[in-house]
Amino acid sequence: MPLPTDFAPAERAPADEVRRQYEKLAALPFVRAFLNAVPNMSLVLNKERQIIFANRSFADFLKVANANDLLGRRGDEVVSGLPTEVLGRRPGEAVGCIRSRLTAGGCGTTPFCQTCGSVNAILNSQSTKALDVQECRMICGDEGSAETALDLRVWSHPIDVDGDTFTVFSVIDISSEKRRQVLERIFFHDVLNTAGGVKGLADLIVQGNVEDIGLEEVAGMIANSADQLVNEISAQRSVAAAEHGDLHVTMADVRALELLEQTVHQFRSHSLDRGVTVAVDPSAEPCELVSDPMLLRRVLTNLVKNALEATERGGTVTLALREDADAVCFTVHNSAVMPQSVQNQVFMRSFSTKGAGRGLGTYSIKLITEKHLGGRVSFVSNERDGTRFEVRFPRVPAGAGV
Repeated sequence: MPLPTDFAPAERAPADEVRRQYEKLAALPFVRAFLNAVPNMSLVLNKERQIIFANRSFADFLKVANANDLLGRRGDEVVSGLPTEVLGRRPGEAVGCIRSRLTAGGCGTTPFCQTCGSVNAILNSQSTKALDVQECRMICGDEGSAETALDLRVWSHPIDVDGDTFTVFSVIDISSEKRRQVLERIFFHDVLNTAGGVKGLADLIVQGNVEDIGLEEVAGMIANSADQLVNEISAQRSVAAAEHGDLHVTMADVRALELLEQTVHQFRSHSLDRGVTVAVDPSAEPCELVSDPMLLRRVLTNLVKNALEATERGGTVTLALREDADAVCFTVHNSAVMPQSVQNQVFMRSFSTKGAGRGLGTYSIKLITEKHLGGRVSFVSNERDGTRFEVRFPRVPAGAGV
């Protein structure tokens, strides 16, 4: 009976067949030297998507001494029990994709794998017998350790070797390219637009054309635009620092309800322009926690911004607050429902429904909440409940010196 799967076939070749395939490739002249000469990470997979061969670049990526160790052998002797043994594993399992641990079938068999560029490239190339190139977003990490977000570009191409069909699978890390695209989007579009708005308002004052609006109102509009400009730049600086472990966290007492009300006020003009109401749930009661006020506000701001953009004119974005014995929970709700394909990629770096060069919003929410503030973020999105994001923070994080 076939193994259960939510996407790609789960069946694997038995260990002796995998070993036979490895021996077959290893016996071919120049195969090892050729793959090791390729600067990109390169693998050879069998038709069950299992790794049969790996080059030195892939070994370096996994911080293994040499590619032979990856395949469970050193010289002519079989080596067993290696912590990073790769022979017979699938690519996502080898690099530590957190999704690959969700099902017994492993890499390629979870609902999330339906939108994985790596799995799709392999399956497409196997079915079409042609090259397939895709981009892949992946979150990797061992259980209990810090997670790393990767943006990859993958190439998959089938080859036949004396009756056996293999897939040559090559990978490059394009995380830096994605970061550059995001910064270009921000500084060449969002920041430039905001700066242009500030200049236009300032010109009104210089030219004395503020009679119909009022000097005080124009000054307030300039101040709001300048705040938005600073916030855009600060947000990206925070994400970059958080990824590199350089984010400075300053813990202090935070009045949670006041923070919610400040967040609503921050979006007042933006929500009016879009015809959307942003409000605090009447059931929210005052409570306190220890956290970094600026980072916590950054998380809430991103949540509200995403909800606001997803809400149609006439809709409502609701901010709620509740507490229990040891935690404070903030929620942001709107009535829109995310497609399943979007839900599968919500926290992926560089994924966005808003087009190329975006995609740090929900990623930065998870990064700052879980890596730096000791909290957890989750969401539900369905026809009955709409979309509700929840960020849960301990009242006093471990090690907080306040």
